[in-house]
Amino acid sequence: MTQALDREVLLQLQFAPLFTGLAERDVRQLLEGAELLVLGHEHLLYREGEAVDRFYVVLDGHVELSLDVDGKKSVVEVARRSTVLGDAAMFGPGRYIMTARVLTGATLLSIPAQSFRARLEERLDITLHMLTTMSFRLRMLVRQIAELKLKTTAQRLGSFLLTMTEAEEGRAELRFPYDKKLVADQLGMKPESLSRALGKLGRLGVESLPDNLVVIAEVATLREFCAEEEVG
Repeated sequence: MTQALDREVLLQLQFAPLFTGLAERDVRQLLEGAELLVLGHEHLLYREGEAVDRFYVVLDGHVELSLDVDGKKSVVEVARRSTVLGDAAMFGPGRYIMTARVLTGATLLSIPAQSFRARLEERLDITLHMLTTMSFRLRMLVRQIAELKLKTTAQRLGSFLLTMTEAEEGRAELRFPYDKKLVADQLGMKPESLSRALGKLGRLGVESLPDNLVVIAEVATLREFCAEEEVG
């Protein structure tokens, strides 16, 4: 990496859970041998079951994470900026537990697993810090799974839309970042269920427009709807 590029990456890594809170000099040492990758649509990053030789941080774009379940692909997550990919497998079984495929192009930081682990062996304090952040991410994943079970399809879709705006109230415009079928897979529903969910959200002032554009008339109303405990 060039010096300028290196500085930009370091700033972005402040938002990646694995590196948040670490001193810059420690991050620089951990990143020795790392490379910036600019990858195109449909690029296969790694396959489920392959040996882990590198892990990644998404700096821009989206990466689809999926599992093979009885011969069928099941989308687990669509990773966005600051998401760390492959770290759990690196610390655990040593083989990737999911398949990662780039969507619509992405920029990633590729980090050699062997040298990264070697440096962590010398720094128990950093290792404990990273275990804490991984534990937090696990709790967040459990929460997401619970929401899949407890929320209606409309609430799940509404919550997804809210992740794309920082507004707490007022009008908001946003755009589906990738194909709606993939959004449906990610939210655990069929494409036709997503269409019906959009129809229900329409009663709350959520308007689906051409070119994947979505307009939310009042963000606070949608947030209140998605937070409702009584579903049905």
